[in-house]
Amino acid sequence: MALDLVPIDRISKHDKALFQQSYFKNHQPAVIQDFCHDWPAYKNWSFDKLKERAGHLTVDLYNNKPADPDKSTMFVDERMNFGDYLDKISSNQQVELRIFLFNIFKHIPSLKKDILKPDLVDGFAMSLPFMFYGGAGSVVHMHYDIDLSHVFLTQFVGRKRVVLFAPEYTPLLYRLPFSVISYMNVNKPDYEKYPALQHVKGYECTLDYGETLYIPAGYWHYIEYIDGGYALSLRVLNESWLKRIEGAWNLLGEMRIDNFMKKYFTQRWFRYKNRKAFENANEAMKHFQKVENVEI
Repeated sequence: MALDLVPIDRISKHDKALFQQSYFKNHQPAVIQDFCHDWPAYKNWSFDKLKERAGHLTVDLYNNKPADPDKSTMFVDERMNFGDYLDKISSNQQVELRIFLFNIFKHIPSLKKDILKPDLVDGFAMSLPFMFYGGAGSVVHMHYDIDLSHVFLTQFVGRKRVVLFAPEYTPLLYRLPFSVISYMNVNKPDYEKYPALQHVKGYECTLDYGETLYIPAGYWHYIEYIDGGYALSLRVLNESWLKRIEGAWNLLGEMRIDNFMKKYFTQRWFRYKNRKAFENANEAMKHFQKVENVEI
């Protein structure tokens, strides 16, 4: 049995009032079909043009394996010339290697001129744009962004499938405490091992060239690269100061505690987190079952 997923609404950036009231204010995801169509990047960021401007860089690449729960950092699987990597993923063969949180603008500042500040909502952090690259078959495993900012993910080349889950389902997704990850399989959910997944409802879309996905703060996301391609993310700070503080604690508190415990109490710490993930899911499942019975 597949997960309960519904299509994400698609709108135009010209429906500004609609987006702000129905989506941004209510933390509902949306695909904005023309978010970047007036940016120079929309026409200028082909594989060839990026290779011409930044192909000389050396980049770190990561494979499809989930993050190791016992390690505090992800290990680089391969290093490659950026131009060679672009050639590799543009062939559209299966290339399960990706680049994430790549600040290409630090190396090529002139590229920032190709991005225009959106006026859809206030608060875009234009000083922190990041690029994400992947070959066909690359996967970004289930997680949510640790700082709890809103994310606008714009696809420039290729297509990707994106699956989202609202923060209210966090315990049902077997989130490991002191982390922002879940090890459930989106495509082949194991309801016997993870019974709480039966109560989860999510969203999905295929993000195509020139389209932008609004991912509300705290939303879980899973991404598959259908084609080799890349995207740009822009962040908007959470409008809630409490959520900003929570995001700062995630970065400066929880993450440091987790790294310390992984280093000195590796297996015991993982067993504890795994046990708590199942305990939290079972408690949440009881609550959702009560709600569902009342609704019936």
